[in-house]
Amino acid sequence: MNRTEQNLHEMILRNFKEAVVFADAQERIQIFNPVAENYFQISGKQAQGRRLERVIPYKNIKKHFDSVYENKESNHDVELAIHRPSPSSSSQEILILHCSFYPVFDRKGDTFLGCLATFADITEKGLLLREITKSRDLSTIGMLARWMAHEIRNPLSSLNINIELLREELGEEVELSQKEEIHSLINFISYETLRLENNLKEFLDFNRLPPLKFEWISLNEVLDSVVRLLRPDAQMKNAKIETHFQKKLPMAKIDVSQFNLAISNLLINCIQAVSEKGEIHLFTRGSKKNIFIIIRDNGIGISKEHLSKIFDFMFSTKPMGSGLGLSIAKKIISDHHGEISVKSELNKGSIFRIRIPIGQKSN
Repeated sequence: MNRTEQNLHEMILRNFKEAVVFADAQERIQIFNPVAENYFQISGKQAQGRRLERVIPYKNIKKHFDSVYENKESNHDVELAIHRPSPSSSSQEILILHCSFYPVFDRKGDTFLGCLATFADITEKGLLLREITKSRDLSTIGMLARWMAHEIRNPLSSLNINIELLREELGEEVELSQKEEIHSLINFISYETLRLENNLKEFLDFNRLPPLKFEWISLNEVLDSVVRLLRPDAQMKNAKIETHFQKKLPMAKIDVSQFNLAISNLLINCIQAVSEKGEIHLFTRGSKKNIFIIIRDNGIGISKEHLSKIFDFMFSTKPMGSGLGLSIAKKIISDHHGEISVKSELNKGSIFRIRIPIGQKSN
């Protein structure tokens, strides 16, 4: 390569909007452009010639480099989260990177030269997508809250009015015996009625969920999108979510929004259950009549006394848990004419098994 070509290559790398990293066959850094310097907070001069893991000390990234070195195959469009010191404070910040890893061969294609990787910062985009998904899921609960306000709040308001009328009539009966005890009972009824009215938005009636909107779709793609959104949450605990999808899985007829919510709730439960270096594995398998989804974690597990209750409405073993997540998941899966079961053992983890029939229609 002459000097002009070298200058051109350097100029391209310098102006490239993505981080570009190339490590040779001995896993030593040979290319490290300015964007990479910014992302990984080390200068190109310091990175040059050093071992890959010393320059990029993130196990989730190193794992994909290792895969290229072992299998000589590329890995595209991977979203990974890393923690790095914040320039504006003493705390750490999270960076969500869109990554691709490519094996590089000589011109004949015979000799493996190393691994080329590109990284793009999608932190804002990733967080926005998660907020959009959360808002979409919450809209379903919002519809339920509005129905409950109509069906229950009106009778409660009427009941409150009649309690006040009874209180006024009681006040006129000056000779009525046990007046104080009756007043106390009325006050108690009034208080409990108001409390129930104030708590309406926190309760769901599973028999009146909005109608499902079914469409034919690849279940692997739906599950992959959920995993992409939640993987950074797992990585914040130094845990990982791995997918094991069956190729050519049959198409499923589902309500994508509600099914996303069900799987999200299950994965969030698993993320909360695992400790540092925890593992969550998501499998898909298909048959002629059904699609099976298996979610397995190595978390704290569920005790035998609680195992039969975990899908119950408002049941939770967490001090701040609402008890809605798993019950919503079971309701949605049931509305898809499916089934969900769980096996668990304390300190060994849990396995959730979902069966969805192929091509079923809504009620």
